[in-house]
This record gives sequence, structure tokens and C-alpha cells, in this order.
Amino acid sequence: MAGRPSLNVRSLEALGATRLAELLLQHTEGNAAARRALRLALAETRGPQEMAQEVRKRLTTLDRSGRWLDRRAFAPVLAELESQRQAISTAIGSQAPALAVELLWRLLELAPSLLDRVDDGDDAGLALFHRASADLGRLACQARLPAAALADQVAEAVLDNREGQYDLLVSHLAEALTPEGLRQLRQRLEQERPVINRPDELLVEDEPDEAEEEGVLVHAHAFDPYGLHPGALDWEGDADAEPFRPGGDDGWIGSFEPDEDNDVDGAADPWQRRQDVRLAMLAIADGLGEAEAHLAEYRDHAPAALERPRLVARIARRLTAAGRAAEALALLEGVELTQGWRSDGARPWLDAQLEAMEAIGHVDAAQALRREFGIERLSLSHLRAFLQRLPAFEDGEAEEELLEAVLEHRSFDASLEFLHRWPDQRRAARLILAHPDRLNGADEPLLTAVAAGLEERHPLAASLCLRAMIEEVLETAHSSRYARAVRHLENCRRLAAGIAEWGRIPPHNAYVRELLRAYGHRMGFLRKLDFDGLLLPE
Repeated sequence: MAGRPSLNVRSLEALGATRLAELLLQHTEGNAAARRALRLALAETRGPQEMAQEVRKRLTTLDRSGRWLDRRAFAPVLAELESQRQAISTAIGSQAPALAVELLWRLLELAPSLLDRVDDGDDAGLALFHRASADLGRLACQARLPAAALADQVAEAVLDNREGQYDLLVSHLAEALTPEGLRQLRQRLEQERPVINRPDELLVEDEPDEAEEEGVLVHAHAFDPYGLHPGALDWEGDADAEPFRPGGDDGWIGSFEPDEDNDVDGAADPWQRRQDVRLAMLAIADGLGEAEAHLAEYRDHAPAALERPRLVARIARRLTAAGRAAEALALLEGVELTQGWRSDGARPWLDAQLEAMEAIGHVDAAQALRREFGIERLSLSHLRAFLQRLPAFEDGEAEEELLEAVLEHRSFDASLEFLHRWPDQRRAARLILAHPDRLNGADEPLLTAVAAGLEERHPLAASLCLRAMIEEVLETAHSSRYARAVRHLENCRRLAAGIAEWGRIPPHNAYVRELLRAYGHRMGFLRKLDFDGLLLPE
């Protein structure tokens, strides 16, 4: 009996062009997006100009629409824009890069009209425009555009960066602009920089560092190449890391009432324009390799920002790379870590400090700092780097000392995760057996992974992880997780068969009886149990 025909390119070719065309027309009837894709494919066969015409028509239609799009309605529009971007950057760009550059500018101009009327909470729309910006930089190099004209075009875009779509534009176009164009752009933007009568200190409310990073206003959805946006914390299993907290209900860091005298050519917000200029100036400094210009941008226009550890670290690393490590150290030492190694920005500050210290030969002092920070914040990367820099005959003993220090850390959860990731299963088991009451059953991903790593050689510690998760489910009555709790209990029974010494830990049968006594009212859980296989033979 013949098998079912498989669908692939070769088998469909057998249908012939005419039959395939009929099927395409039939199955795209009433599907506007599919019909547009077909028209675009047909235009591609007639050359880049025809294809560009199709792209222009669709972009114009999208620009004119004023309909609000929720997340579900925005998804197909976003997918179509992505296909348009790819068509411009590949099919058109490979044949006519200058034409592709023109179309990418047109695509980027859609950002205000589109992002103002969509639910883009995950910034997928903004990310698309940033990809288009990157395409623009690559194709502008191929098109060999005049640097002067390109600099003027970039300046106009930077000064109209209403949705953050041009945040990375200068970085992406730095090569195409050439040093001459970058200097021309700097001169133009300096002339356009708004003069604000109030100091930068008043730009933000007095918020914690997590919510207000650099003392300047930012777009709610801006990318963060220069530390202007609060962004996420530098978490790497650190004991004291906290989730990012936005700095306001409306997505802005701080608030203000604009002065009439500060209106710049009808711009909606001179404060935001100054931020956009600053972001561009920093990218220009990087494009020209001028560490001093990067520092001067803050020193001359936002001196309060130089009190921020994370931002100062970025500047210091540029100074060190430019052969000015001593100046980098001086800049770093002028910053106060208000909560010591627990301060926000302490990690990048330390990394910049270490680079500068090693650049001027202060290797031993750098090692001491690396070890201190690594133990305080339980940083895998810093402790591994510390050991790698030790002589071969010293690293074994030093590792034992470090791991013993981890066992004494104030944060049980962070210590357990660290030991699991190092990995040191023996010490992870020691930690669990010493403090079984501190296991956090709600952290199921961690405890599941730890239990899996321990079950072969440390079944008692693995069982305690499983018990913590079982009790968390029953205590909080998470009925959707009862089946998982039952599986954990079955695994406890399996592991119990290989445990010879229980010490002060209740053996499996005693634990099960106490569990049923305490949570016998969780009927949904009880109905899932196999009582015949619940206990070990006695």
C-alpha cells in the first residue's frame, strides 16, 4: 500500500508551475497579508525598483492608519513589517544598496505613528526599528553615501527621536559617516543642544539607583548602550540583587513642568532633546575613539551623573583602553559605593577598577578586591578569575578556602545556587543537611535542579529538596501542581531505599505519615496518591 506523499520542495515541483499558481491563488483568497507577500515576490522578479514600489505603497498605508492595535492585532502587523525589513535589507539591498537605504529611512519614519497606537509592552516594535537601524548602517557603507549629506540626515533624525527608534543610529552609522562626518555631526548637534536653566540634579526625583541610573531622563523603551537607562541589574547569582523597578507610572524617570522659554523649534520636549543629543554625542566619541570626549560629555553637561558607579565604570574602561589607567582609577575612586559591594553598579565598577589596577601593575591588590567581592556577592566569574590567576600549586588550597567561606554566607539560597553551579555537590549537601528548614520550596527550578544533581551520591539531601517542594505545594494549596508533588513524593520513596543513615531527619515512612496527618484535608492531592506504593516495607 502506497505511503502518504510527503510535502517538500521536490514533491511540490512535480505539480508544475500552473497548478502551484492556482493553489496559491485559491488558498490566499481573502488573506490580505498572503496576497501582499505574493505581490512582493512577483515584484522581486522584475527588479529592485518594482520591489521598492511595492514596499513604499505598503509603508505609506501603514503610516496613514490611525487604528489602535492591541497586542494580538499588532502581531501580524509586526510580522509584516519584519518581512518588509528583510526584503529591503536582502533582496533590494543586494542589488541596489542606495535604494535600500532610502527605504530603510522610510521604514524608520513609521515609528512615531505606529508605536503611539500599539500595545508594545515587550518592546518588540522598537526592537524591529533598531534592527532596521542596524541594516541601515551596513547598507550605507555599501552605498558609499556622501558623509556630509549623511551627517545632516542623521542629525535631523536624532533631533526627532520621539520613540527611541534612533537611539542606536549613530553607532550603527559610525563607519559610513567616517571621522569627517562624525565631526560634522558633532558640530551640528552641539548647535542644537537645548539650554536648560535648571541643573541636571533636578532632572530626576530622588529614587534608588535601580530606578534612576544616571541622573538623566530617558525614553521609556530606550536601549542602553551608554548607561542612560536604568536597565536591569548586573545579576549573576548575587545574594543581594533585586528586580528592576521602573521609575514612574508613565514610564518616565522623574517629572517636570517644561518652561515656555525652553521650547526648541516647537519640539515637544527640550529635556528629551538634550538627552537624545547626549546619547548621540557619546556614540560619536566612541566612533572616533575619543575617551576624553566621552568623559567630557558628562563632566560638562551632566556632572551629577559622574556619581553613578555604573556609568563611571563605562567611562573608566574607555580611559584604561586609551592608556590612561591612572586617570581611570582616580575617576573610580571618586565614586562612593553607598552600600559597599551591595550597591547597585558595584559589579561594573569593580570590573573597571580591576582592569585599571592590572594595567598599571597593581596585580596583588586587584586579586584581593576580586576575592573580596566574589565572596560577598557570590560571584562565580570573579572567584573563578581569582583562582585562574593563582600559581598552579596554590589554586587547590585556595579553592577549598573559598568554598568553605561560601558555606558561611548569610544568604542560604544564594549559597545553595552557587554551590550547585560551581559545582560542589558535596558542600551543597552539607549546606542542606545543616539547614533543612531554610530550603525555599517555592524556588522549584533551583530545588529541582539541585535534587537531580544530588540524588546519586547524596540522596538524603536530595530528598529534603523534594520534601520542601511538596510542602510548599500543599501549604499553598496549588491544586494545579498536586500531580508534581505526587511525583516528588514517589521520588522520595525511591531515594529512601538507598539511605542507610537518617540522623535527625525523619525517615521516609514517618515523614509520609506526618504529611498525611497535616494535609489530609487536601483531597485533590490525596486522590492522586498510590497508597499501595507510598511506604517502604517495614
